Amino acid sequence: MQDWKKVFSSQQLAVASMVMGILNENEIPAKSMNKKDSSYVFLGEIEIYVPANLYEAAVNLINTLQFSYASN
Repeated sequence: MQDWKKVFSSQQLAVASMVMGILNENEIPAKSMNKKDSSYVFLGEIEIYVPANLYEAAVNLINTLQFSYASN
């Protein structure tokens, strides 16, 4: 993914999907890369990437989100 930058990562698929959806709703194209281990699903993360030219806007948007979930 040339010219794309990672803006977010999470071990929880639901959280990563929500962030990706919010980015897309705000006209910021986002792609996910699942780096979870297929044998040990508690290892690895889902990473969210956006085009490099929209990185700042994406980071600012993500920083406005408030997550209320318990992390393990």
